[in-house]
Amino acid sequence: MAELVKLSNTHHHALCVRPECNLELAATQHIMKLRVSELSKAVTNFPIFFTKDPHHGGWILSALTSFELGQNLFVDDGIWQGTYQPNSMHTHPLYLMKSDQGQNSYAIGILEDSPAFSKEKGEALFDENGNASSYLNRVTKLLETDVKGDIQTSQFSQKLSELGLLKAIDLQIFYQDDSAQTLAGLHTIDEDKLQSLSAEQLAELSSLGYLIPAHAMLISIYQLNLLLRKNNESKHFNTVNTLKIEVAKDRVAA
Repeated sequence: MAELVKLSNTHHHALCVRPECNLELAATQHIMKLRVSELSKAVTNFPIFFTKDPHHGGWILSALTSFELGQNLFVDDGIWQGTYQPNSMHTHPLYLMKSDQGQNSYAIGILEDSPAFSKEKGEALFDENGNASSYLNRVTKLLETDVKGDIQTSQFSQKLSELGLLKAIDLQIFYQDDSAQTLAGLHTIDEDKLQSLSAEQLAELSSLGYLIPAHAMLISIYQLNLLLRKNNESKHFNTVNTLKIEVAKDRVAA
């Protein structure tokens, strides 16, 4: 697997970011990472679930964009079809990586072989003097905000997990051609447990700013209807007859 390398105005002075690269990446993602600060806007488009990060095992907020792996119903012919774009689309293909300047110091990292870069066209990363371009400065600020967003999202998920509010579910999808599949690994809010919390626990969630996002996640499940409609209106996807949500009794959120 390719590794991030630190962005350098010496080695990478000629690199540009291709303007269509964010949509090209999004088109391959059936789930897209979100931060808790995005929930209020993201619920206008997506059903939102918690998933487990396959690398470090932590919780990730994820927008479901399709029932098919490697597909995204919100990208059609290179055009974004939603009313909200996840923040991750605005920072690709740049990342924050640990800097050698100090324990809490970060640097911009890139995958040098990424097709998102070009030497002929796109947003320049540096000007003719080797200074960061306005584009690079803007994305750097977004990435720094994302670090704070990741911390907030981790704290949000940890508190919900401590209160036993995360429930593992499976999406069972039945197609018109009699085939079927199950999307597993999704977790949502356990509404019954949320309603059974004590007044003190609810007050704590409210004071932390977590109660509204928790309810937003519950409401977002209705956006499965939007996904179903978009799927069945497309000529590129197998028509879905029935979609069922099943509690995954063999998995426990932890």
